[in-house]
Amino acid sequence: MTNEDLEKLGVYVADALIKKAMMTSGEDWLTHDSRDHMVGELARCVTLQNIYLDREEYEKCAVMKIKIEKLTDKLNITEEFNKPNEEGEQDDET
Repeated sequence: MTNEDLEKLGVYVADALIKKAMMTSGEDWLTHDSRDHMVGELARCVTLQNIYLDREEYEKCAVMKIKIEKLTDKLNITEEFNKPNEEGEQDDET
């Protein structure tokens, strides 16, 4: 398959997806699963906490820690985030 053939195939697939998307209503794109949103928010908070920790912005780390605790409680996954660190102690830096 040549590059020209691949380009034609890509355009064909893109056009087909656009046509399909235009035939659906906006409600088809909505999610009703708040758990998915909470998991996404948890990932965002953990990422920000790591960034703040690297920058030694400990006040912001504390805010993220509180948000992470609330989200993990709602998601019922607190045990996974409270594992001891390598020395066998809880991580109290944040």
